[in-house]
Amino acid sequence: MKQRRKLRVFGHPLHPVVTHFPMALLPVSFLGDLLGVWTDASFWWSFSFYNLAIGLVLSLPALITGMIDFLAISKDGNAENVAMHHMTIMIVAIMMFMGSFFIRFGVEILSGWRLTSAISLSLLGLIFLFIGGWLGGQLVYRYAIGSDPVIDKSKSEKS
Repeated sequence: MKQRRKLRVFGHPLHPVVTHFPMALLPVSFLGDLLGVWTDASFWWSFSFYNLAIGLVLSLPALITGMIDFLAISKDGNAENVAMHHMTIMIVAIMMFMGSFFIRFGVEILSGWRLTSAISLSLLGLIFLFIGGWLGGQLVYRYAIGSDPVIDKSKSEKS
């Protein structure tokens, strides 16, 4: 079976590279929310808002490269099922963070229903982000998606 072309730059898969920023910025935005609630300082609400905004923007390249890599996965194995779950859960996570972003749209200190809703959506997004990230790790480390077969040194030295 012929495998479809994988998205690579200088021989390295691109999707894992572009996922690091959203995977860092979105949880840090939730940390900013918690510090904002705890200290009631406007700095932390601004910090959280901008981390959330940048994390959401940088999730677009992760989504695009992930879709391209998904299309290259062989359709006859467990990896496709795990990849489908990974993709679905990550889209739900981004939608949760996006909901939080639109509820707070701005850097002012939140209160009332906006505070409860924004933080609840960010917490749910964080939970889904961690689950989806774990599934992404399964794709890489268990199913070797995005990696090339390891070259056996003993065989290559004999040639």
